[in-house]
Amino acid sequence: MFEVDLDDLFGSALDGQDADVDRQRRHLLSCLSALGVEGAVRMEPLEPIREALVSVLPGDPHARIVQDWEEIAFEHGHAFLTTAPSLLLPDLAADLVALQDVMQRARDDEQRRRLCGPAGKLSALVAMTVATLGQPRQARDWWRAARHTADASGDRDLRVWVRGYEAMNALYNGRPLAAVLRLADDAIAIAGGASGAAVLEAMASRAQTLALLGHAEDAEKTIAAMHMRFEGLPGASPDERLSTSAWPKTALQHTTAFTFTHCGPAARAERAQADALALYPPGMRRQRAQIALLQAVTQVRRGDIDTAVDIAGRAVSSLDPGQRTTTIRRGARMVLDAVPEVELSRPAVRDYRAALALPSASGAGAKE
Repeated sequence: MFEVDLDDLFGSALDGQDADVDRQRRHLLSCLSALGVEGAVRMEPLEPIREALVSVLPGDPHARIVQDWEEIAFEHGHAFLTTAPSLLLPDLAADLVALQDVMQRARDDEQRRRLCGPAGKLSALVAMTVATLGQPRQARDWWRAARHTADASGDRDLRVWVRGYEAMNALYNGRPLAAVLRLADDAIAIAGGASGAAVLEAMASRAQTLALLGHAEDAEKTIAAMHMRFEGLPGASPDERLSTSAWPKTALQHTTAFTFTHCGPAARAERAQADALALYPPGMRRQRAQIALLQAVTQVRRGDIDTAVDIAGRAVSSLDPGQRTTTIRRGARMVLDAVPEVELSRPAVRDYRAALALPSASGAGAKE
């Protein structure tokens, strides 16, 4: 779908000669045009004008660069939660091209290292975005780039954050559960005794994976540990979900709902689902649909299959086609996987599968 190599978009050398840099810049602009970034070439002449303005401002312009890019990365994280991924990707790519140019012209290695922070965050967001668009190979390559860039930054929280989200992304993209656990455990090991929010996504990935494996006791212990850690964190709004320094209650409750849906009593799962749904604002439609799909799984486990597929079908159809990401489709498939084999010929189930263009059920959980 996106025939743009990793090195083409992010760059493989930060210390090339001027001619090589100019040639690479032209190539990257052509890549942006291929991705549908309108005006990528037309807007390039504006950049020297902006840079000239910034250079004559009082103070050291270099001191503002890292903060500016951290703000850009934060805004992209906010947009990821609600924006259709096909619309978000071109903007992410354009900013990564611009950031690469800034890194090439950084005044010293220390500034370049600090810029690796927002670069790692943006690379992870590209990985998440292409994964939700159904491009697992591209996602794998971008996760690798995000890990390497985060490591180069020297920021432990970012290193943990990237690996935690890679683990969660791997879970929803159907990678082997053993691989998901390895990624989550790597992040937790890097975090060590740190008490911040960055490790919570890795812990969430671990809890959800253990639930799918049927290791209920270990999954519940992880959930309990997450709740204890969460109590010591400052409050965070739902749109801070992708911050490296915060983790909102929506994320905690969503993880609890997923875990109990797959390994706990139905009544407890339903309470957790209701609590999660009550916390999500109306604008976070994908996340609300994910909770509805968990509710559908619980209805299957209660034996009310017709109600389950009705809930699931309405949850998916409530989203615009551009918002029906692979994460949503994964949740929809989990509903089908939960249906007992003897019930797969039920008319409501057949209609559900046909409406969502899902293949016949072939297994449970995330072992697609």
